[in-house]
Order: sequence, then C-alpha cells, then structure tokens
Amino acid sequence: MKESQNGVRDAALIAAAQKMEHYEMATYGCLHAWAELLGENEVSRLLQSTLEEEGAADRKLSAIAHTLNMDAMNGRDDTREQKRA
Repeated sequence: MKESQNGVRDAALIAAAQKMEHYEMATYGCLHAWAELLGENEVSRLLQSTLEEEGAADRKLSAIAHTLNMDAMNGRDDTREQKRA
C-alpha cells in the first residue's frame, strides 16, 4: 500500500511541477515575442535560451513521469524506496 501511495504522491508532485513549467514557458514565450517585436535582440536571445531550458525541464519531468507510470502499471515497487533501504 505504501508503494502505491508513494506513486500517487510522486505523480501529483510531477504534475504540479509540470504545470509550473508550462506557466513559465507561456510567460517566457510571450516576453520573447515582445522582445523581438521591439527589436531587443539580446533580450530576445536570452529569453529564447530560458524558454529552451524550461522545455528541457518539462521533457525531463515527462520522462520521469513515464517511468513511474510504467513501474506502477507493471506492479513494481518504488525503486527509489528500495535504493534507500
């Protein structure tokens, strides 16, 4: 039972983190577009870099979520708990 509770908790934490990443990506995307329109090339470049970093973080969270979900579907225990033991 504890393993399934840990899986649900982990899924909820990842979902919350991804919601935040998506919010940040939307914000940086808008700021990037505005910087381009205003001809602020250096600002635009920095915002694009930040937007790419946020996208990478989102992809990493998706990969972690996929692994956790597959483990849960296959009835595996939380591997992180096993490693700590």
